Amino acid sequence: MAAGDAVVAPAMTRRLLDAFTSGAPSREPDTDPRIAVLSHREREVLESVAEGLTNSEIATRLVLSESTVKTHVSRVLSKLGARDRVHAVIIAYDAGLARPA
Repeated sequence: MAAGDAVVAPAMTRRLLDAFTSGAPSREPDTDPRIAVLSHREREVLESVAEGLTNSEIATRLVLSESTVKTHVSRVLSKLGARDRVHAVIIAYDAGLARPA
């Protein structure tokens, strides 16, 4: 991970997640203890990351500075125990927070 920026291209992340989630059972994110530890804003950031948005795009969407988004991404990774953004997105899909388009 480089300062919270994506190491894998968003398009590739989407393809990996589509393959990973095909046929996966849906869950309620509120019941998943991994997601429950996140603040509302951290959940919004994770949802945006799961959509494949860059930090800059997330900042624009949520009306935040890019450095604030990087802080939120770092906290999300820490709270989830995720190695990187891709791992966090896999957790989000597994928990039912994100779904394929």
